[in-house]
Amino acid sequence: MQTISVSVQDDLVKLCDLESLKKNLEEELEYQGFHLLEKKIQKAMSEVDVDWEMEFEKKREEAFEEYRHRGKGN
Repeated sequence: MQTISVSVQDDLVKLCDLESLKKNLEEELEYQGFHLLEKKIQKAMSEVDVDWEMEFEKKREEAFEEYRHRGKGN
């Protein structure tokens, strides 16, 4: 992990306390990290020759069948 230094206007620091600004920046950077990861995953999924809708539907049906069988066993 790296530490960065950012200049912040004095007025902004007066309006928001420093800890609040730090927390907001950390949350934004975390969001950006997840966003970049999402893009990488979407790119990888699109490059593979798989019908994802069909795969998700098969898994949904399997999960429903498991749910039905478990429900009858109770």
